[in-house]
Amino acid sequence: MVIRIASVYVRQGKAYLPVVAQTETELFIETEPVYTAGLTSDDLVAALEKVLAAGHPKVPTPTTKEEFHHLFRTAPVLRVAQVKSWKELSQHCAVYKIEWAEQAVTVYIVQLDHLGRAEFASAKRLAYGGNVPLRVIVEGILKDVQSRPELQQEESSRQ
Repeated sequence: MVIRIASVYVRQGKAYLPVVAQTETELFIETEPVYTAGLTSDDLVAALEKVLAAGHPKVPTPTTKEEFHHLFRTAPVLRVAQVKSWKELSQHCAVYKIEWAEQAVTVYIVQLDHLGRAEFASAKRLAYGGNVPLRVIVEGILKDVQSRPELQQEESSRQ
């Protein structure tokens, strides 16, 4: 079965969508480029189309604990979102993990804890049929974003 994965990070009125690479052992790792989009349906669909067009480039599997830690600490989404750590990113951030399987598309609405770790156990899910248009997926994400005003505000407007 072919699975496609995409991630959408929403923070301070912007969405960040990294390309998701795949290792030889089928581990998914977020990589560059990271596309930035406004919180509109058109912007998000365009960015998601770019991520999907990139596919899942093949990358080597990290083999040591240090390599995994380095990948985590230097994730491109941190640089593009202009934060220094996952902990900082976790402040007023939501993550939407989209998974395409043969017959279904699932969007996991993931919260980051105070250290920036994904909390999947409590993740809400949006479920769609396998042929769902990208715009419908994006509208589901935007509906959740709109219910959470802290995701829409830019840093300067909260101070």
